[in-house]
Amino acid sequence: MIGAWYGVRPSRIPTEGHIHMKLLVRLLPLLLLLPLTTGCGSTEPEPDCNGEGADKANCGVCSGDAANAPPCISVTAALEAAGFLVKPAGKSDDGAELYDLTLLQQNDHQDPSAGTHEQYLTLIHRGFDRPMNLISTGYSNYLGFDQDELTTLLAGNQLVLDKRFHNGNGDDFSLFTRKQVADDAHDVVVRLRELYKSAWIGSGFSNGGVDMVSFRRHYPDDVDAAVAFGSPFMTAEDTRFLAFFDTVDATCQDRLEAIQRAVLGPQRTAVEPAVQAMAADELEDTFTRVEPARAFEAAALSYPWLFWQYFGTPDDCTGLPDPAMATAEELTTAFFDVTSIFGTYPMSDGYLTFFGAYFYEVQQSGGWPALPRAELVAEGLLPEGLVDMERGLVPEGVTPPMFDTEENNALAEFARLGDGVAFVYSDQDPWSAGAITPAAGSGNLRFDVTNGNHLATFSSLAEPDQAALSAFIEEKLGIDLP
Repeated sequence: MIGAWYGVRPSRIPTEGHIHMKLLVRLLPLLLLLPLTTGCGSTEPEPDCNGEGADKANCGVCSGDAANAPPCISVTAALEAAGFLVKPAGKSDDGAELYDLTLLQQNDHQDPSAGTHEQYLTLIHRGFDRPMNLISTGYSNYLGFDQDELTTLLAGNQLVLDKRFHNGNGDDFSLFTRKQVADDAHDVVVRLRELYKSAWIGSGFSNGGVDMVSFRRHYPDDVDAAVAFGSPFMTAEDTRFLAFFDTVDATCQDRLEAIQRAVLGPQRTAVEPAVQAMAADELEDTFTRVEPARAFEAAALSYPWLFWQYFGTPDDCTGLPDPAMATAEELTTAFFDVTSIFGTYPMSDGYLTFFGAYFYEVQQSGGWPALPRAELVAEGLLPEGLVDMERGLVPEGVTPPMFDTEENNALAEFARLGDGVAFVYSDQDPWSAGAITPAAGSGNLRFDVTNGNHLATFSSLAEPDQAALSAFIEEKLGIDLP
């Protein structure tokens, strides 16, 4: 979902050292036969070096009673022994250790002969005895070392997952299923759970939250709880979303629709070429799969949606120009500022490249929202059958999948009836039309942010809800928050 763009940057794919992954995998069985001790003390490693930090000179050196002291290995060595290619990446401002990780995973976790692909993860390490926040972005690992609020709340570690096909790795889309994505995450957790022995929480924004709920459905014991922010559970061409625009400020929505009709109607000849020039000059976008005119129309169709998704404050509404009085330049600025929010223009080649794997997912089982287009088509402002930027186009050369209604229903049912998931939604976020309301008696909870949009986080909640969500986390993880 394009609503899943939670501060997304271009796909973050490290390159150095990845060619050594297969060599590492071949050597790993031999490495695991080597003792992790320094020749003294117990054979049980203490990889955090008694809290003294990663990769310090004294790691691997016994201290105290040489006959009884536990051996010590570096964080790098411990992660390598777990099967990761490790690249230390310095420290955060507060001294946490940062690591780029690469992991070779099975294309098909039920068929080892199907080949492998690489996943690129990022780790913020504060201690093996600290809680872990396992994050799915729903896309490739664009988050890197940006620290999530839940990680701060836990004063813990953070591990950001990568995602097959989104990161450019994978060619057999029949293996791009929710179960295989969950299998990838499970493989990571199995490798690390013996190192990070404290509590684990899973979290994700938008599509990442949907992925985390799916992960919990398939592997309920891998994390102790999950928090999903702004995560919609949709059907194909989900008409529930049409009513969202009746719930927001009517005056502001009327102005958005007036701008939409102006740029598609009387002002189009001036606004469209200006927008296309800005997309080329400022974003360096090209349009080969979708012609520029159709891309402009798709952006105009989603203009009110995008405004509420990422903007929507009273000041934002007040700042909208009146199309009856505004110049073409003013309309162009107002339109482009909203529709260029992704850093690549809707339906451009760059946009379709980044979101192509996502569009395969939504057409396979994730679902997508219906957009209010009927009146615009009837007025001759949009062509019939316009491909919009929510359903999108699957990657070039890939056959669009048949929609799996059974899988779609199963995940939504788990979200309603399952246990250990907290959902956070915002009333002014269009994606909230696909919100889950947990069934009475289920172990799941829902919280709502007032006057919030798709960027709402833990701190966006009212204080009583922050306290209630904190209590939920403490109960499920069995810890006291700092």
